[in-house]
Amino acid sequence: MATARTSGYRTGLVDMATGQISREIFVNDEIYQEELERVFTRAWLFVGHESQIPNPGDFFVSSMGEESVILRRDRAHKVHVFLNSCRHRGMKVCRYDEGNAAVLTCPYHGWSYSTDGKLVGVPYFREAYHATLDRSRWGLVEVAQLCLYKGTVWATWDPEAPPFLEYLGDFVRYLDLTLDAWDGGDGGTEILCGIQKWRVPCNWKFPAAAAATCRSCCWHASCTSHSRTAAIRPPATCCPMR
Repeated sequence: MATARTSGYRTGLVDMATGQISREIFVNDEIYQEELERVFTRAWLFVGHESQIPNPGDFFVSSMGEESVILRRDRAHKVHVFLNSCRHRGMKVCRYDEGNAAVLTCPYHGWSYSTDGKLVGVPYFREAYHATLDRSRWGLVEVAQLCLYKGTVWATWDPEAPPFLEYLGDFVRYLDLTLDAWDGGDGGTEILCGIQKWRVPCNWKFPAAAAATCRSCCWHASCTSHSRTAAIRPPATCCPMR
């Protein structure tokens, strides 16, 4: 995991009284490294959706902070999230975005892992390891806690993190608005037609803030692309800034 390079945040970055924040939080690498350690290794993070791995052997590569992780359904239909790193030399085990496989084999030295993350294949097991390597100790690293909530998959590296719903608190109702069927019926959500990816050279807070702003109001969309706003919201709900 990422290692913090500073002992703590500097004062004066956030002014709660005026609602102002320092630009440093978007560009300072020391702050970012601290966030990787204090936030992304401890918080509950969204990994994917169960519909992305409907069948035994299915996998989907996601991320938790800067760590690549594998969302996996085993032969018993249980969902797992593993660190995408071979226990031998640390090479990425899975180099495809998604698919189905009975085993995942590291391309470096060929260590192979079953759908439940157990180490099942070691080349030259007798010759190189004299048949003494305890394979039960060298399975893929699994997240400390996992939660399946209405089809979504959440995970944390922190074994002492509070349970997922306790962690969300009152915010859970906003998540429910996204996940529950809009007509009030059963059915929930599923992922269709794969995913889209953008590589943006910026701090993670830039897209997070932009997405939060556009979801909570349509000012930005109205000012820059009113046709888009009108297409996704009825005229009565669009803000007057046109």
